Amino acid sequence: MDLNSFEDYKKEVILAYEKKKKEGTLPPNLQRHTPARLKKECMNVFRARYSEKDSRTFTALFTKGNNAEEYLQMIRSSDPDIFRPLNNFLKGTTAFVREEANIELLAWLIDFQPRPHRYGDMYNVHTNQRESELLDPVVLPVTDRIVDLHNDSLPDELDKNESIDILDNDKGLKEEYKEGTLTPFYPGQKNDWILGIPLKFKKTITAFFAVLIVLSCSYIYYEMSEHQCMYWDGEKYQSIAYDQKVEGAVIVALDTFRLAHLKKITSHSLITPNDIGKVYYSKTDGKVEFYTSGGDNPEDSRKRLLPMTEYIFKKYVVKN
Repeated sequence: MDLNSFEDYKKEVILAYEKKKKEGTLPPNLQRHTPARLKKECMNVFRARYSEKDSRTFTALFTKGNNAEEYLQMIRSSDPDIFRPLNNFLKGTTAFVREEANIELLAWLIDFQPRPHRYGDMYNVHTNQRESELLDPVVLPVTDRIVDLHNDSLPDELDKNESIDILDNDKGLKEEYKEGTLTPFYPGQKNDWILGIPLKFKKTITAFFAVLIVLSCSYIYYEMSEHQCMYWDGEKYQSIAYDQKVEGAVIVALDTFRLAHLKKITSHSLITPNDIGKVYYSKTDGKVEFYTSGGDNPEDSRKRLLPMTEYIFKKYVVKN
């Protein structure tokens, strides 16, 4: 295995997961994961953003499927123990995951990009906390020699009572650093740099960010003032300016929640028993349509979208 390929890819996936966990942006099933919760999250993510490029992950976990519906059925009927190795790894009970498929599964669950891993690709590896403890700047005993801190092997005969000569490239001054007051020094480091940016560009950078903030605020104001209405396109709501018209569409006041969350479920195969009470439906002329959220029927405001019952699920989903 190429160390600069899958191993680095694996580290990047784990770091992305830990970052999301620390920020609290993981979904509940990944925040408090169990094998059953990981299976449930797979169902949720699959219905939300399955892509053909991820079929390789499911082929490795289960078997080769012919289409998305077959993979969804494999997940639905799978034993939660399939997800136990990944669950144990995320809990820290195991130090590593042997199967690459589990790392690809984690990458898919947190929407890591780019994925899946391809051999030969190079990945920028950021050090995790355990590695960074070994790579933090080291305050070395002072000496009358210039010491390269990137060199792992240091002379054993360093005298702590000596001083270190550091030449300032700009001023040519000799500074004396005593033990206890020595700050980490890197070869080529200058005092007129902060975060890798020369201080002489401070005013330019400040002005740039000021302009960027003004432009961002202007864009947000423009969006809020121009898109104050919405219309139903047959499957979801689309935002629209208040003075625009769409042929055959009913323009209604903007509802940001319905705009983001209300969609028609066009494939009944995506509806499972777990969706009872969570998915909504409406019956018109003997035909039942299912939606992801409740409220007024977007296609007939005289009717309400009702929570799907077990009876409706068996009659209109299972039978069909």
